[in-house]
Amino acid sequence: MIHFSSFIIGYILGNFLFALIVGKYFLHADPTKNGSGNPGTANMGAVFGKKWGILTLIGDAVKSILALTITWLLFKSQLAMAYCGLGLMLGHCYPVTNHFKGGKGVAVVGITMLAVDFKMALIILLIALVLTIIMKNLTIPPLFFTYCFGIASLSLGKTNRGLIFLVIGIIMTIRFWKDIIDFVQGKGKKVDILFSIKKKLGIKI
Repeated sequence: MIHFSSFIIGYILGNFLFALIVGKYFLHADPTKNGSGNPGTANMGAVFGKKWGILTLIGDAVKSILALTITWLLFKSQLAMAYCGLGLMLGHCYPVTNHFKGGKGVAVVGITMLAVDFKMALIILLIALVLTIIMKNLTIPPLFFTYCFGIASLSLGKTNRGLIFLVIGIIMTIRFWKDIIDFVQGKGKKVDILFSIKKKLGIKI
């Protein structure tokens, strides 16, 4: 019952897609009809500008933190928060409020990992960041940190937690499938994080 309740809390709050909220109330535009059509941070930033992408990210982060905080206050269980994260992921990727068409859940998963096991998540996320810089790719690193967290949890005897994150990894793989194919075929969009940071800081490149 605790785990089901945690899942429901996550799913309900996961349905709030801030790309759609920001698009409707601030931009008077539908992000699902622009760019890649994905109602997420990357598409919002690419189509409407970084400011709106960041605002979308903050909104999705806040809903995730709120769901996980409510779950912790009610049940005081890391496993319950993992179930909440699964609900968040499904709610974000397949929201009832948008005909089951949602985002890819990268921020949702990252925050859930940090809430469930901060030290392990921080190490894995830092490795994923390095991969992002080296590969100049935003598809493979999120898959890496999700599956890696699940496998690491299993290796530590956290079976239920590990299986939950492997399921989350499968959901993310489905959502990223087109991007994975593009990456394999060498057509994936490259994102140079270091270049962007240097340009922002005014450092000569």
